[in-house]
Amino acid sequence: MKKSSEPADFKSRPPYKDAFDIDYPQEEVPGQPHVHRCKSCKVLTTQINGRLENHAPTCEYRVRKTGS
Repeated sequence: MKKSSEPADFKSRPPYKDAFDIDYPQEEVPGQPHVHRCKSCKVLTTQINGRLENHAPTCEYRVRKTGS
């Protein structure tokens, strides 16, 4: 098997690090196994799609990350 020449920590460096934001607290949607949403704004993870700007504008997580 051929090993990747990419360093193991590439996800922690730009531009990858800046491309996706998936560190927000998540919860499962009641009655829907395998469906998750942001615990703060309740937007589905499939709608957020790894982008901070896809959280609700008033989301605690988004506000904390952007400082506004």
